[in-house]
Amino acid sequence: MEFQGTVSVAAAQTAVWHTLTTPHLVSQCTPRLQGWTALEANTRFQLQFCWGSGKSTVFIPVLLTWQTVTPPTYLHWQGEAQLGNTAVPMQGDFSLKSTPTNQTTLTFSAQITPHNKLLTQMIQTTAPRLIESFFHCLKKTAESV
Repeated sequence: MEFQGTVSVAAAQTAVWHTLTTPHLVSQCTPRLQGWTALEANTRFQLQFCWGSGKSTVFIPVLLTWQTVTPPTYLHWQGEAQLGNTAVPMQGDFSLKSTPTNQTTLTFSAQITPHNKLLTQMIQTTAPRLIESFFHCLKKTAESV
C-alpha cells in the first residue's frame, strides 16, 4: 500500500531539511515513538514504537536506513518493522523544493508491504491520522527554526 502527499511549509528549504534530518527534532514529531538509537551516524536507526495501551501495549521495533541523502532536496529511506515473527518492509521518499516566496514544498511517499489482511486494515485505518500528526508537527517545528 502507498501513502503520499504534499505539505507547504512557511520556512526556507534548509530549515525544513534540518528539521527532517535531525534525529532529535524529527523524533519529537513521530507519533507512538518510544525511543530511538543511532546505529550508524545519521544513516541507520533502531526505532521503538508502541501500539495499544495498558496491558494491551505491543512494542514494535523498526530498523530504518537512509539510503540516498541529497541535502537539502531529497531523502530516500527504507525500513523494516518486526511484528512477532513477521517482517514488514517499508520504504519512502521526501523531496523538498523551494518556492520564490521563501516557502518549501515537501512531497512525500511511503510504501508499506504488510503480509496479511488484518495488518493491512490496521495500517490503512490508522496511518492517515499518524501521517497528518507527523507533518503538522514537522511543519510547526520547521517554521520555528
